[in-house]
Amino acid sequence: MNKEFRNMRTGRSFILAAVAAAVLLSGWGTALGAAVSTGETRTIFDIMYVATFGKDRFNFVGFMDMTVIYLCSIAAVALIIEHAISIRRIVIVPELSVAQIKTMFDERRFREALEFCQNDPSFVAGVIHAGLVEAANGYEAMESAMEDAAGERTSRLYRKIEWLNLLGNISPMLGLLGTVWGMIMAFGELEAKGGKANPADLAGGILVALFSTFMGLVVAIPSLAGYGVFRSRIEQMSMEASLVAEELLANFKPSAGE
Repeated sequence: MNKEFRNMRTGRSFILAAVAAAVLLSGWGTALGAAVSTGETRTIFDIMYVATFGKDRFNFVGFMDMTVIYLCSIAAVALIIEHAISIRRIVIVPELSVAQIKTMFDERRFREALEFCQNDPSFVAGVIHAGLVEAANGYEAMESAMEDAAGERTSRLYRKIEWLNLLGNISPMLGLLGTVWGMIMAFGELEAKGGKANPADLAGGILVALFSTFMGLVVAIPSLAGYGVFRSRIEQMSMEASLVAEELLANFKPSAGE
């Protein structure tokens, strides 16, 4: 039953990564269907080109803003996929490693277990290794070392996913920057025409404003959703790893009479 539950959680990680990648990569495609005043339907590439480079002349501010948003979208996809692969139970608390360490402890092959944990990259092996190193100083020292190791590795995982949080917060701001710049362009055209500009003159600036906001949200929503999911998984699995390590090292705990 537990194994099936774990497989379901692993499957959800990949589903999250796939959905987030699909949302981010299809963000450009969802703007299809926009029509211009000439009646000609624009493709996503037309909209991207105008929003990025400008309609009649090169738009440097819009170009820089949209380029950064595009780079953020690529980074978000890469991070979500990487985290979905690396922040899993099979990586943090691998059952095979736990079983091997337990076998070594049962057979009192502590030196071999120490070397195994030193070479095993998993979270739980690192926590157990920290405890074994302090075995000569008593169980309290082992327990303290395990707590420190678990806290340090948990903090490292939190720092790892913090980039998603950063992308999720900065992308809407980049979109807002594009929105403000697009409105400046639109009102600039209106002022240049003496307040008598036709809708086509304003369309370029409004397009930049709306498209940059849209792309900022397309990057932010999956990034923040992924950050929340991965943070929850780290909290759950780091706690599980600590409990497993404490259980495996229970043999070193002195009895009440000692």
